Amino acid sequence: MTQLSSQSPAPSDIEYFRLIRPQIEHEDNLNSQRLSWFVASQSFLFTAYAIVVSNLQPHRLPWVEQQQHLLVILIPIVALGASGLIYLTILAGAVAMRNLRRFYSIHRPGPTSGLLPPVQGYRLTQLFGQAGPLLLPPVFIVVWLILLFHGLRGT
Repeated sequence: MTQLSSQSPAPSDIEYFRLIRPQIEHEDNLNSQRLSWFVASQSFLFTAYAIVVSNLQPHRLPWVEQQQHLLVILIPIVALGASGLIYLTILAGAVAMRNLRRFYSIHRPGPTSGLLPPVQGYRLTQLFGQAGPLLLPPVFIVVWLILLFHGLRGT
């Protein structure tokens, strides 16, 4: 009676590449969608903020003025929350892609691996490609904090 080996043969370099590359593409697509959500939410909230601020003027109805001042505070708070949450998902995607690249580099020791293209570009293009998703949310967070503190002082 023959025994089956408990170990299956190791995947080749090209098989590792074909396993990891689609996962990285999936994470990259998710980050693109997250950045789109971020930009859409920020443009909507900045527009709402601009409308409220441009209409700040003494009204005969005190409740309208109170609502406007409340919105000057609440819109930045909502924007900060959205920025923080979307930024966390973008960071998670970047970490997942880094882990996949690391996993690929550890498990492709074969002599033909040098003939394959990088699984996600070269280091410089990775850095440039991730600059927008990783740096844009903190810029908006700083701007919203400035607007929030300015709004708190004005009320």
